[in-house]
Amino acid sequence: MHNIQKNSSSNVFPHTGEKGFTIIEIMISMLLFLIVTGSIWGLLRVSQQGRSAVNEQTQLAKNVRIALNLMSRDTYNAGYAYPLGNTVVLPNNVISPLLGVPADSDALRDTIPPIISGNNITVNTFNTAGGASTDQVTFLYKDPTFNLVGNVGPPDQRVSQALLIPATGRTTTMGGVVELAPASGGNTACRINDVYLITGDLGSTLGLSTGLNGSTSVQFSNSDPLGLNQTGLDGVLNNIRPTSIYRVNMVTYFVTPDGILTRREFGNIQPTAASVDVPLVYNVEDFQIQYVMDSGAVSDNPSSGPDGVAGNADDSQANLAAIRQIRFTVSVRSIDNNAGGQPYRETMTTTVSTRNLGYEATS
Repeated sequence: MHNIQKNSSSNVFPHTGEKGFTIIEIMISMLLFLIVTGSIWGLLRVSQQGRSAVNEQTQLAKNVRIALNLMSRDTYNAGYAYPLGNTVVLPNNVISPLLGVPADSDALRDTIPPIISGNNITVNTFNTAGGASTDQVTFLYKDPTFNLVGNVGPPDQRVSQALLIPATGRTTTMGGVVELAPASGGNTACRINDVYLITGDLGSTLGLSTGLNGSTSVQFSNSDPLGLNQTGLDGVLNNIRPTSIYRVNMVTYFVTPDGILTRREFGNIQPTAASVDVPLVYNVEDFQIQYVMDSGAVSDNPSSGPDGVAGNADDSQANLAAIRQIRFTVSVRSIDNNAGGQPYRETMTTTVSTRNLGYEATS
């Protein structure tokens, strides 16, 4: 028997019709990929920059809006239960060092209206333009939380009333300390370091309480932190014959040299701080205030008189009672720059009515 053995061998045939990418095709593909990727990245970058700009502008606007809301509230309240008609007086040049406004040119007593304007008071070093100055304004109005009377309940269900001072309720000690003793309730509604409007038959004045004598009287010495009770207050009280007192709020809005819009409250702070500052907006480049008068005229500083210069003979504080609207303009910029290398900026303006200045307020 013959064994037949077959030797099998594999024959490899070359493939035909197939080939790889050429260098040119790979380069074209990579170029197209880079173009598409670059376009997508560019769109994402633009979107990211737009989002950053919107976020930055929104934050700037939010901060300014909060400050404008606070200023609007104090503008609305200005003059509430506060005498108009040039009847609130203090010894000469008491307000000038307290607020940093120009002193008047006469030796007469100061008159204290419910709104005190200050035009170009503080040089703003944060403003890159250089030489820019910002305005300030001060508001005075009755504190509605003082001496609440009526049914026991929330403050908004009770009424704030002045404390009456009888004809025999005022004394002056040998040290120059004036004491006022309310007719009923004593001094239980009073606190040390509060600003009071002391009203009489012939006018009013401001004083800062420096002590309480037992439970009967409120003391006003001439060494108070604000300087309201300096020598001469007793003479003012002699003229007005005090009949009542109530607490008032006194607040100023101004910008610090390094660009911080600030709300300063005088007195009414425990235990004995002269004032307290609350920063509202940082990075403020400009803060300008204009006043719309009852005649429709617009003024940068109504008390400065016809020549527009504060501190000379034609000044008139009485003009401030004729303010009917106040226009605030706040300009801020960011610390961070945009894609063009420039900071983000926001300017907002609001006009607020001085609703309590159109009539003579009473307590």
